[in-house]
Amino acid sequence: MSDSIQLQAGQARLTLYPELGGMINALEFATPDGVRNVIDGVAQSELPNNPGYRSALLFPFPNRLRDGRFQFGGRSHQFVVNEAATQTALHGFLWAKKISVMAQEKTATAHSIRLRYECRNEPGYPFAADLELSYTLRSEGALDVELTVINSDNCAIPFGIGWHPYYTLGCNLADCQLQTPAMRRSLIDARMLPTGDGIEDERFQSSQSLGETSLDNCFALDADIEGDQCVRFFNPAAGFGLELWQQTGTNGMNFLQLYTPPERQSLAVEPMSCGIDALNTGEGLQVLEPGQKYRGAFGVRLIESV
Repeated sequence: MSDSIQLQAGQARLTLYPELGGMINALEFATPDGVRNVIDGVAQSELPNNPGYRSALLFPFPNRLRDGRFQFGGRSHQFVVNEAATQTALHGFLWAKKISVMAQEKTATAHSIRLRYECRNEPGYPFAADLELSYTLRSEGALDVELTVINSDNCAIPFGIGWHPYYTLGCNLADCQLQTPAMRRSLIDARMLPTGDGIEDERFQSSQSLGETSLDNCFALDADIEGDQCVRFFNPAAGFGLELWQQTGTNGMNFLQLYTPPERQSLAVEPMSCGIDALNTGEGLQVLEPGQKYRGAFGVRLIESV
């Protein structure tokens, strides 16, 4: 494993690994309770495999793909089935790819980095796409992320993107509050794949204690909202929390996965451009013609009240 790269802006600090698709393994903010790492990352020994896909960038699809297979343009394509329990392919391949550092820029209040990956004829995905990833760390306690996909092929290409961070506020989830936008929960079967139905989920539209609530669900946000939609995750005892935003609207990051790990020390809040199994269902699937670009934007900022 090569050395990590660190960004620093004031007391804010970020640690990322270009050899693992630009994954973030630490994000430190200056909170009222002291400088805190708000990312529940991966032990050094686990980094090459990252069993929980923690803070991985997800391409050409987030979430699960039925039987690892999809059809596009009259051809069938097969990914490796990497989740045995559901017999699905999970989270694409970018998380395991070396991504090149193109540039860094540092000012008095921000530190940014731009990375690039050239996708060419990957197993299961015989398309040419260029991915550009940018992180901007801000001294006030914020991280902005942009992921751009460029069709470099001579045919249309399908894809979805996502990010898979696990956030921690230094306490058990039972002591945290959660607030979400209006959203519709996808109903799933025993394989964690969508049934095609959904229900409105209003449990956390006003700030509520997470308590013992268990989540491992995909939600569709209101795609008519052009702008940022936010999840707020808060530790009342410590007096700080995180606002997790994603830019929605036409071709936006209109889907969200929430997951409470069994140890209940963190919460995964995953912005996505599409729903589960989108390469088959078409729900939120992006299709670019040659030369076209797609831009997804999302990030996190420190808050001191819900």
